[in-house]
Amino acid sequence: MSTTSMILTKKNIIILSIIIITIISYQFYITSPSLQSNTITNTINTSGKGLDYTELLNLQKDLKVQQTEIRKQLEILKYSINDINQQQNNKEYNNNKLNDEQLEKEEEEKEKDKEKEKEKLEKKNQKSNSLINYEEKVKKTSKEQPNTCIPIEGKLLCLPNFIVIGTMKSGTTFLDYYLQRHPQIAHHSKKEIWYFNSYYGNGIEWYAKHFEQYSSLENQKLIGEATPFYINNPNTAPRLFTTLKNAKLILLLRDPVERSLSQYHFSIQWLKRNKSPPLEYSFEHLIYEEADVIETCIRGHERYRDAYKQRKEAEKNGEIFNEEFNLVDPYYSLHSEKNWTFYKDCVRCDKCFQTGTILHTSGHPTFGMLAKSLYFEQLDHWLNYFPLSQIHIIRYEDIASQPESVLSELEDFLDINHIDYGEFKPRNVVQHDPMNDEIRSYLINYFKNNNEKLYNLLNRDFNWQK
Repeated sequence: MSTTSMILTKKNIIILSIIIITIISYQFYITSPSLQSNTITNTINTSGKGLDYTELLNLQKDLKVQQTEIRKQLEILKYSINDINQQQNNKEYNNNKLNDEQLEKEEEEKEKDKEKEKEKLEKKNQKSNSLINYEEKVKKTSKEQPNTCIPIEGKLLCLPNFIVIGTMKSGTTFLDYYLQRHPQIAHHSKKEIWYFNSYYGNGIEWYAKHFEQYSSLENQKLIGEATPFYINNPNTAPRLFTTLKNAKLILLLRDPVERSLSQYHFSIQWLKRNKSPPLEYSFEHLIYEEADVIETCIRGHERYRDAYKQRKEAEKNGEIFNEEFNLVDPYYSLHSEKNWTFYKDCVRCDKCFQTGTILHTSGHPTFGMLAKSLYFEQLDHWLNYFPLSQIHIIRYEDIASQPESVLSELEDFLDINHIDYGEFKPRNVVQHDPMNDEIRSYLINYFKNNNEKLYNLLNRDFNWQK
């Protein structure tokens, strides 16, 4: 029953009760002794007949019966009103109870949510603490057991835990020379081992034999090597990651304009020292020719891939073309029309650049004077395997101006003691004539965009020629 209907019923009952009470009052009035006496007298007076007591007694009995019945009805009405009130009270109680239950349920839900959040926070803290403990454990282990050691035929062969990966003509010989003088660094048989780029097939035991070894893991020295050709080889990073993924990497970078010229003059001396055929081409000739090879094979390949990708995306989006996609990838084309000399093998691009990028496997000292100077593209490849935090980058120009600071920062990176190296002297420096202004201007412009990408990647300006 609705609240409105209950109120209306109650109102009707009250009105009915008033009517009944009025009737009863009237009946009491007419049956009172004084009224009866007056009535009898009036009856005798008006009728002129004798008093009929029987009729009066019957009338009085009927009135009493009616009064009794009315009292019963009033009692019933009273109970009905009480029932209605009780029902209303029950409904209000139930509503209040429902509201209380709803509030209680909401409070329970809130408590559950709080518990869930608390559990999530505890798990996060546990994970964070576990990670911290793991990092501390790794750090501790790296100090106690710095190298990757492998038992082979009863011997313990330990491998490098730091490697200088490049670049050519950027101070790698200087750095290796002074690191070899540090008492906490093991000696190696030679600076450049070329294991990960050229002699990987010789196996890990062959590689390990190039380093000073120990009979136990106690008081181990750090082991390292420096092969500047690692950085530009497409195979080195995945191989090194597979073998020594925790090794610390060191990369020296030099103004690409000056580095290119230095490589050229170094190659002339190297060919002469190794009794190889002399270099027949000028620095300018080699630069312009390599630039044409890179533009044809590498940049042409990049443009083709971009165009093909855009075409496929447009077709996927429902765009209709009247012509077929007829572009040809120059990387897979034969460029017999090119009159390349030193780079004549590059008429087949994959002969020079095996992966369609500026990375290359050539070990010729003259090859890739431009390619080896495009640092951003090389480093971008290595970051697919190693985080930037694992690579310590040294600006070559700082070696000449502040060698103590350079080695001090490197000691911190390798977690070894600071020592006094004595007087610093240049190592493996090739004297040569300065570059002419025309080719210098060309190279500055050539390397400009690549240098900017490098600065943005490292968040560091090397202040090279602009």
